[in-house]
Amino acid sequence: MKAILYKDWLSGWLAQREGFVKEATLAGYSTAVTNHIVPQLGGLPVSEVTEERLQETVLAWLTAGRRDGRGGLSERTVRGLVAIIRMSLKSAARAGYTAPMPLEIRYPKSDPHERLRVFSQEQQQVLTEYILQHPTPRRMGVLLCLHTGLRIGELCALQWKDIDFSERTLTVSRTIQRIYEPHGDGSGETRVIITPPKSRTSRRTIPLSSMIFPILEEMRVPDPEAYVLTGSRKYTEPRTYRESYDRLLRELGLGHITFHGLRHTFATRLIEHGADYKTVSELLGHANVNLTLHLYVHPQMEQKRRAVELMASP
Repeated sequence: MKAILYKDWLSGWLAQREGFVKEATLAGYSTAVTNHIVPQLGGLPVSEVTEERLQETVLAWLTAGRRDGRGGLSERTVRGLVAIIRMSLKSAARAGYTAPMPLEIRYPKSDPHERLRVFSQEQQQVLTEYILQHPTPRRMGVLLCLHTGLRIGELCALQWKDIDFSERTLTVSRTIQRIYEPHGDGSGETRVIITPPKSRTSRRTIPLSSMIFPILEEMRVPDPEAYVLTGSRKYTEPRTYRESYDRLLRELGLGHITFHGLRHTFATRLIEHGADYKTVSELLGHANVNLTLHLYVHPQMEQKRRAVELMASP
């Protein structure tokens, strides 16, 4: 069997990916390889990156994998790292550098109480009333996400041409993100890119509610190329907008709920009010209903109480 260090194989494997995956995807692979995979496994020969060794590495990442030393990586992040390793080793096996391996990795059971927080009905009302009383394009973006489930990158990339005022719909056709590009010497730099959404199903058309539509009509600017959040052709990137959102929550005393919590709240409220899972899945741009149920739809205790009370009805 041919010998090569895993870090050297990864370097060539990444180069082979160029042109076959999206730019942002390749940047994500490169960042994961540079920051996490090479430091843990890069010095091993490819043939020694075994299932047992990877299992040990997974547990290390989960408990102390953060680069700032503040604990472990999320399970979602670690699963992404393992997916990259699987792909690269599958390619290495075809090239004769290692034997094919199933790599069946086990993950500790996660705490169900660590789920993403959502806004309560009361918090949602406080946030909504404040924005309506003190409207600005940036604040209205928060309300728009709460009523459409947009991701932050999709919101930042939204232009007025994406809103059809005759059909009262919003079309998601692009996203903004900042990617990290590592250099060969260990340094790197970031840059902002605007690309189509991450998947075919993420390109979607969302009806606008009777509440949000008149607000957008009032905010509308003549230039269709202008960004909704700025009213000009200059965009706001997600990192900057997230900071603005966090300040707003602090000012209102709502505690810390991540920006993604707006999307999670949107899905949860729809389910609470009887929307079917398939419809919610399509509005969120998910590939299938199971993903929606797993990631976003967590019945609240009151819903569970109503469900079990059905058995008490005559």
